[in-house]
Amino acid sequence: MATLKDIARHANISTSTISRFLNEDPTLSISEHKKKAILEAVEALAYQSPKRSKKQFTQAKVAEPRPNETSLERQELVIVNFLTPTQEIDDPYFTSIRAGIQNRSLQKNINLQVLHLDQIDSNLELIRQSPAVVAVGHFSAKATHTLYNTNPKLIFVDTNPLGAKTDAVLIDRFALAYDLMQHVVASGCQRPAFIGNNEARLHAFQQVTKAHGLYHDELCKVSKEYCIESGYLATKEMLQLPTLPDVVYAATDMVAIGVYRAIYEHGLSIPDDIQVIGTNDIASARHMSPSLTTMRLFPFEMGEAAIDMFIEKLEGRKHTKTTYFGHEFIWRDSFKKN
Repeated sequence: MATLKDIARHANISTSTISRFLNEDPTLSISEHKKKAILEAVEALAYQSPKRSKKQFTQAKVAEPRPNETSLERQELVIVNFLTPTQEIDDPYFTSIRAGIQNRSLQKNINLQVLHLDQIDSNLELIRQSPAVVAVGHFSAKATHTLYNTNPKLIFVDTNPLGAKTDAVLIDRFALAYDLMQHVVASGCQRPAFIGNNEARLHAFQQVTKAHGLYHDELCKVSKEYCIESGYLATKEMLQLPTLPDVVYAATDMVAIGVYRAIYEHGLSIPDDIQVIGTNDIASARHMSPSLTTMRLFPFEMGEAAIDMFIEKLEGRKHTKTTYFGHEFIWRDSFKKN
């Protein structure tokens, strides 16, 4: 008597997938091609299930794929995250990107295989066989070239280390910081401060403040982390200065939360003593006290766009492509309008 293992060998499909299909698991996502292969194996081997009859299996009708129809289930799409799941919990921006990737993949019936950057070297064959690889976040030169040499069909999200060689979904950090700083200048602030990494937002801040004679080196705090603690510690340092900042530009809303805490511990108020502006517009920004003025980004949509790029590759797009997402300044109570 044929067994599930016999069916698996005949159809070249795992026994767990076959079992879930034959037992009509509603959570199973499987291509029409695989369904047909399973049913043909059941018929050829005269498989009998203790729970269901052969007749029930063979009566199921499998739709034939249409000519030139692209199957999104042929192989799993590999996603490589630079953050671990634990690190991602503290970063709503990258959490939203992942949610966008998962949402569009679910809509399009695409299976995902998620790796962390530390798992790249041990999964080179998986990466090589994937129809494309979505790389989310920031990778070292070594990791970037390993990925590209293994599978050049890369789609980077939030970074573009290889330029025109690969696809990318990006925000223009310099442009958003430049636009934000125009509001700061127009507000009449004289001692703007910045807390964030040494990247495009810092460079835009420096360019605008120097151009208007508002730059103060002691008010630029560069940190390796985008987190509450980095905002808190940097603000505490600035609050020891003889002359305080009148506005703090936090590179992320999470940094801004730390800024709030330090200001309140110092017995000061927002925005009367120090104004605060963040970046990203996380869900809790509007509920902070006072509500946080911020530059809204669109990370969820960026994740969806990465999957749309993957589908374009499957459908035959040969050229590389870069998509930039915009930004929107959201006025709230932590920053005074002029």
